Parts: sequence; structure tokens; C-alpha cells
Amino acid sequence: MRRTINLFMWGYQPHFRIGIELRAERMFEIIGAEVGPKVFLVGVRRPEVGAGHPICVEPENGEWPASLFEGIADQIEEAIPRHPDQLMFYSDEVTTREKPERIRREVIAEEVRRRLASDDQRLGRRSFCSDAYPVGDYHVVCVLQVPGRLFRQHPPFKVAGVRGEYETSLVHACIRVLFREVIYGLAMPDPGRTLMDEAIRSAEEMVALAASSFMRATFIEGRWNTTDLFTAVNRLSKLQYEGKAGRGRIVLAAAGDPNVEYVMRLAAPVSLSQTRWARKLLQTSSEETALVVEYGTILGLGKVSDLSAPPFSIEFLEHHQWEFRRGEQILLRSSFGEVRLPQEPIGKERFIDNMRGIFPRIGEEAIARYRAVLDLLAQQRHGSSLVVAADAASEAKRLERQGTLIEPTPLTRQLLERATSIDGTILADPQGVCHAVGVILDGEASDESTPSRGARYNSAVRYVAAGSGERMAFVISEDRTLDVIPLLRPRVSRAAIQAAVEAISTATIEDFHDARNFLEKHRFYLDEAQCRIVNEALDRIENIPTEVGQILFETQRFEPHPAMNDSYLKDDGNAA
Repeated sequence: MRRTINLFMWGYQPHFRIGIELRAERMFEIIGAEVGPKVFLVGVRRPEVGAGHPICVEPENGEWPASLFEGIADQIEEAIPRHPDQLMFYSDEVTTREKPERIRREVIAEEVRRRLASDDQRLGRRSFCSDAYPVGDYHVVCVLQVPGRLFRQHPPFKVAGVRGEYETSLVHACIRVLFREVIYGLAMPDPGRTLMDEAIRSAEEMVALAASSFMRATFIEGRWNTTDLFTAVNRLSKLQYEGKAGRGRIVLAAAGDPNVEYVMRLAAPVSLSQTRWARKLLQTSSEETALVVEYGTILGLGKVSDLSAPPFSIEFLEHHQWEFRRGEQILLRSSFGEVRLPQEPIGKERFIDNMRGIFPRIGEEAIARYRAVLDLLAQQRHGSSLVVAADAASEAKRLERQGTLIEPTPLTRQLLERATSIDGTILADPQGVCHAVGVILDGEASDESTPSRGARYNSAVRYVAAGSGERMAFVISEDRTLDVIPLLRPRVSRAAIQAAVEAISTATIEDFHDARNFLEKHRFYLDEAQCRIVNEALDRIENIPTEVGQILFETQRFEPHPAMNDSYLKDDGNAA
């Protein structure tokens, strides 16, 4: 069976789109934003080309019909004369010659974005567009769509740029780097012909570039940032001072900022690139005072007035681990050079499902209390752990020689703050009543233990696994990551699973990918009958002869998971 592309721009357009989408998925996975990004291409026929479709969309049978962009060519021609850069004049001949084409590419991308705006608002998503780039007879725009909730979880902010204010965040920086690679890829001969386009950077490389780019933004009003702040801070976080890990804090501020009160101002500023000297100065900072730094220059030790706007700051947590903040908002976390967004340990719905899955008889009030406890633990600036056990009273008695037995006391903020200031674990029952503090947990080695995690985490894993009753643990590591043990798989929509199974059962080689990808991510939830239907469909599809140049990945066949049961499915009809 040969596949004919009706909305044809170039022969490898589906391969290119899929390669970019896979990289986008991997980038968001790396930074901890697993949001299922979607990528599609829009081609606008170049004005000097007479024949052909005026608009092409890849994929042509996807959720974005070409009719969505009907008449866009006329709007582009109307918008080009109004582009603000039409008033710019350059002394450089090459720049002047390139100006019309550059303006056209920007206008095409903006008009594509405008066409998507109303649906974006209705569907709760955000669409981002690369600049257009000529491929064959078309100017091609790459569109990336992500759920709007991503930016509610990680709000962006505005900074000054050469062409005015713009919105930025680590997510925005990743998208900008991805689009730079898109343009580079489109400029190559036959974009997409080579599997995964090796010419385009890997997702890991793009995330590293995005972090560096993000931290080059203008964080100090009126002062341009010319420092590779990400690299400088990473180097600083690696160094120890007299065997001590690099704890401390940096606040970004201008040299003449009247909101800064200095405890100690250096007679001669020190460059942040003088890493050993900078590390020595970092040792003088504390929770009350921080190193005051104007991008790459250390000015002294001080603090910013509480009445000023929240400052941008860098907090060093442990060896090679740090956070970039704006006030209390964490913008970026770096651990051993790997960059992530701040993570909510567990969403509200999943937290409730997890508590009920482990403690079937727990009430709404107790769940709400433990949700508040989780929030309080997440605010802690040091490692700690809390175990919830149905047999907490008897366990507290059994472990009294390796902990401190107390009178049963409801968990409160004050109790948590005091109890987590000492070594050991807090032991409480499912109703939120504490029975012991400072407990040294026991338990045999577990398959879930890992040498890559600390003693606190592994002790909790062993203890929870060893119990015959209902147990759960919250663990805050020294790097402030919070683990819930065990974290059960999330519940998913029964209807969504069944719809994907039915879709693949009748799919062809041209339209089975979406259903296959969904089912691949949700293997755990399929029962024996559904696995059989999916496997029969895969056998049929993968045995269809493919045309030259067509790529078909073989899918591992499905088997029912022994741990799957009906409690993992919900009947609300929502997508998983």
C-alpha cells in the first residue's frame, strides 16, 4: 500500500514533524513537565508560485484542518506593510536586502498564531509558532501546542529585550531553542530524510542550551545581562569550602539599587568567574543576608528591602545543587547539572486516590489533614520523613527503644517543625495523630531500595515494604525533593482506554499512530481481552507492505499486568 500525500510540501514532511514532536516530548520529560506536546506544520504557498494548494497542513488528516487557515494569504499580504520593521533602515547592504523576506516570515508565523488563538482559549491550550522558513514551494511554520495549565503551574514573567518586553520561563526558553533547531533542520536538504534528523541537537543538549539562555535574560531592571550565569553558578555549586558543601544565597541587584542594605560592601568587586574566591565569599552568606551580585560581579553582602519587588536569587542547597528563584517562586532547579522545573510532589486528585488506595477506610477530613501536612513538609528547608501506618500505636511501642514515644497528639505545624528538627521519622496513624518522633525505622532490604538515594529514603522504603498492614511515607531529601512511598499509579478513564482500543482495531497504517502511542503509555491499564484486540491490530498493520522511505516502528506486544485491577479505572469519561 502506497501512501500519497495530498497536501504535499516535500516528501519527508511527516518524518520531520514526528522527529520534532519526539524531541519536544523528551525535552518536557527532562524538565519534569510531562504534558504531551503536539506538533504540526503549516505551509503557506509562496507568492511567486502559481500552482498547488494555497495551504498545506501536516498531518493532513489530523485535528487541524487546512480550512482553519483559509484566506490567510490575503491577511499576510495586508499585514506585511504594517510590520513595525518596515520603518527600520540599515546601513548594512545584506541586512537591507534580507529585510523583506525576514518580515514575511515573521508575519506568516504571527498570522498562523492568530488563527489558532480562539481555539486555544476555548480548549485551554497555548500554541507557539516558529518563524516561517521556505521549503520547496511553501513557507513552513512549525506549531507546538501544550496545555495552558503548564503556565499556571509555572507562571512566566516579563523581561526587557532588544525588541521590547517578552515573556520568559524555563519552558519558554526550551521552546525557543527547539524552534531554532526547527529552522536549522528545515534549512537542510530533504528535512526529515535522515531518521530523527541527526543534524538537529538532542533533547538533552537543547535543555542545557535553554537553561543557559533563560538565565541570560534581563533580571535586573536597567542592566543588560551579558553573563553566562547558568555556567558560573554551576561551577560555583561544585566547589566545597574546607570540606563543606556550598550552602548559601545570591541576590541579583544593581550596584546602585537603593533597596539593598549592605552588611559588607567590597572595596573592589569580585568577578563571579573567579570561582574559588566567589566560593569563599558565598560562605559568609546566611538566611538573613546574601551575596549581592550584579550578574557576573559580586558587590558585597547584604539584603533587599521587604518593600521592594521580589528579587531574583540563587539558593545553594547541597553539593552541585541549587535553585533559581524570584521571591518564593522557584523558576529552575539544577542538580548535578541536570535542570528541572520545581515539582509538585503529587497532584490533589492523585493524592486523594493514593491515600484511599492505601487506606480504604480513611475519611475526607483525614485526607485533607494529610494534604496540609504534605504542604508543610514541602516547605521544610531540611530533610525529614513521616510515616503513616494503620498500626502506628503498636509500632510506636515496639520501636520505643529507637525513637521517642509520645502521648497521642494531632499533627500540627508546630509539632512538625519541632519533630523534623531532630533525626529520625515521625510516626502517625491515618487519622493524623502522632504517636512517636525521632524513630529509627527498621525493615529488610527491598527491591525498591536504590544506592542512588539517601538513607532516609531507603529506610522509609524498607519499612513500608516490611509491614503487613497499611503504610505510607512522605520523605523530604536534602535536595528538597519530596517522595510519596508508595506512589500508586494514577487512575485513568475507562472510556479513554476503550476508545483507543477500538480506534486501533479499525486503524490503517496511515492513522494508527495516535491510538498506538496512547496505548503504549497506558499499557498497565489494559485487560486480557483488550490486549488481544490490540495485538491482533498490530499484527495486521505491521504486515502491510510499506513504501520506499516509509518508516514503521515495531511495537512490543501487549500483556495484562498482574497488578492491574478495577480500582485504577474511573468512569468519569474524561481523557486520561
